[in-house]
Amino acid sequence: MKNLYIMLLFVSGITYCQNISLIKNLDTIYVDFKESATQIKTVLPKDNPGFKRWYVIKFNEKNKDEYLQFYVSEYPSTTRREIGNKSDFRFIKKSYLRKNKKRIISVNFFKKYGVFMSYYEAFEKCKVIYIIDRSEKKNGQIPIYEVSISSSYMMGE
Repeated sequence: MKNLYIMLLFVSGITYCQNISLIKNLDTIYVDFKESATQIKTVLPKDNPGFKRWYVIKFNEKNKDEYLQFYVSEYPSTTRREIGNKSDFRFIKKSYLRKNKKRIISVNFFKKYGVFMSYYEAFEKCKVIYIIDRSEKKNGQIPIYEVSISSSYMMGE
């Protein structure tokens, strides 16, 4: 019985922030990325100008392949390029993730709301998006990358 309570507490903590109304008003969002068949990471050569890496989250929506794509570049926007403010990258501890759990969304969020709502509503007011790349965990620390976002969604006629 004790294990059941612990498990329920753990699951409720993970799904706590999966509500779009809470996410819409955040200025910083963290996307939990775990490499799999539907979550694909591509790291480009260091001497490649422009983009450094891509993170793609794929899902099948209405019998079409849809995706959200997050990309790391030297400057996340033209405005930031003009002022010389580069993309942020750092290693964080699990305690940092616990403190910011309300700001972390998982692939379940994207599956629940779809590409359109995820891209056009959830990220509408967001100023900064970070990818939490759990596949590159080192010495108990997890890297986060500031990213920009694009989607496969096309507005209908």
